Amino acid sequence: MGISLMLLATVAFAAPDFMQTAELRDVRLQGWPGRKLGNLIHERCTGEHARSEVFGEARRAFIDRDDDLIFEENGKKHYIGGKWRGEFWGKLMVSSARVADYLNDAEYKNWIVAECHRLMATADKDGCISSYTKADNVVITRPASFTGWATCWNLWNRKYAMWGLLMAYRTTGNKSLLAEVMKQMDIEMEHIRKSGVTIAETGDQCGMASMSVLKPLLMLYADCGEKRYLDFATSIVNRWKGPNAHIPAFFENVKSGKPLHTWYPKPEKWAKSYEMMSCLDGLLEYYRVTGSRECLETVKKIRDDLAVSEANPFGTVGFGDKFIGAAGYLNGLNEVCDVIHWIRLNIDLFLITGEDKYMDSVELAYYNGYLAGVYRKGDWGPFFLRGHGRHQCQYQIGYGHNQCCVNNLPRTFMDVASATVTRDRNGVFHVNMFHDATVTIDGVRFEISGNYPVNSEVTVKVSDPKAKVVFRKPAWCPQLSQPSQPSQLSQLSFSMHPRLVERKIDNLEQNKKDSKLWAYSRYPDQFWIKELNRDVRHSYRTQPAAEVMWGPLVLCKSWRTGWKRAELANVDSVYGKGYSVKVTPKKGAADCSVWGMWEVELSKPGAPTIRATACDFQSGSDMPVTEDFLDSDFFTIWF
Repeated sequence: MGISLMLLATVAFAAPDFMQTAELRDVRLQGWPGRKLGNLIHERCTGEHARSEVFGEARRAFIDRDDDLIFEENGKKHYIGGKWRGEFWGKLMVSSARVADYLNDAEYKNWIVAECHRLMATADKDGCISSYTKADNVVITRPASFTGWATCWNLWNRKYAMWGLLMAYRTTGNKSLLAEVMKQMDIEMEHIRKSGVTIAETGDQCGMASMSVLKPLLMLYADCGEKRYLDFATSIVNRWKGPNAHIPAFFENVKSGKPLHTWYPKPEKWAKSYEMMSCLDGLLEYYRVTGSRECLETVKKIRDDLAVSEANPFGTVGFGDKFIGAAGYLNGLNEVCDVIHWIRLNIDLFLITGEDKYMDSVELAYYNGYLAGVYRKGDWGPFFLRGHGRHQCQYQIGYGHNQCCVNNLPRTFMDVASATVTRDRNGVFHVNMFHDATVTIDGVRFEISGNYPVNSEVTVKVSDPKAKVVFRKPAWCPQLSQPSQPSQLSQLSFSMHPRLVERKIDNLEQNKKDSKLWAYSRYPDQFWIKELNRDVRHSYRTQPAAEVMWGPLVLCKSWRTGWKRAELANVDSVYGKGYSVKVTPKKGAADCSVWGMWEVELSKPGAPTIRATACDFQSGSDMPVTEDFLDSDFFTIWF
């Protein structure tokens, strides 16, 4: 039986959430997303390969301890920073612990505990679990000009290891895991004290990587009640306040009302997307624990800015893992970790406030950027999403079974599953997601079916006729037909509102000399096929274009629906030409191995009608290129 947060926590929230989620063991995702989840769970969490090879390689980072960058001078070793292999185990365990909750499988939970103890056995003589030989090295001691880059991911790696152990404790109730997290957090606090600098001056990305420990730190405080952890958290929060606030100075800069990417020069150097959103998640946890309205309101304002200034073609935010004003960039490039953390941030805000706009953002990101980031076999996924050509896949820093985004993937399925149906503090049930699923919450069972959003009709069965139920009306939907009094059997009909979304190209994007184009050349095709390891700037559009939406789905033209690579490379567009769009569901999706298929008609008076067979973006692009078929992943979202 799963152990709930409330059973384990010893500190009550000062600001309890407005929404209560279902226990993961009482939720099952079905349909296309459910099948993807099943494959992902087996390949990345529960299967023999996952347990032995994937976890084994991730754990090896703490055995080999070779994440350090070492410079030798006059026979003396200087530890000058390092790499991030040590993040993989923690990300994988955070995901797997939540999967263990979902499956509620006693054998797998026992395995989770055993794997945690295998990690704990890698501790050095001082008791520290680290992927760095010099475990107390928490600062960058040489400039980038000296090494070619300047990073120190030691505290970031250790954060994830602690978080993984903490989530395993919450899943299994094994108190040795909680004791280990407390021990590791105490060691971290001591290492920072001995370094002579603040946590804001450690790690990378203006300290945000290290400071993102805020969320698991506060979760630890909630579980054990030790005030020193709350004091440490408060010291982190205070670093972003006042006249001498440290970059990005959330509390000070948000007062300006200016877009986040304008806060400092060269945001491509500091505005690292998912590290920053991890810190924002920490501020929300601080609000929960302390009731600080300043933290909540600051995060809400930043989130609202990101939803506008950083909106990209995949329904998510950011460009090339940075916040650089992505709304002005047609050629989307989105790290899947950014999608994952954008969803997480919005779910947290929804649970805290109950405002539907946050679930609107979750829906767009989930059906497009996130599901496109999960390969249908479940064994891997892209590092970066693109809107044209192919997504970018790569292995990282010498490992073949672990990658930062892939290890995070199962966690998002769990986040979305838990938020599918919620109950507010007034006792009203909210159906927030309409994918095929079963959810039992507070003894009331919900059965959601209809193959949404490929189809527009949804049936919701509710076991208790007395339950008060409301359905979220998506922001994109002009009309949601539903019973005036929801009953045990509610039929919903969504107006899917087919539409052209025109995207122009910012002047900065057109300027090839502009530094904001760093991501174009930094991320070429990288996978196991040598022929594809090349610059991909030739495939970026230089003229505006339009994408087609069906409800929350971005549609694409894909080789799966019969398009040839040469046809997909055509740069002609209906952008700005006064075309209207009609989208009609089309049979044959299963034959093309896509989730949904549509006939798109683009027309205007006096011009020939343009017709295109399209599918949903995620299933038209959710497999890697193979050596025997180099066009197997070619697609475009542009019309």
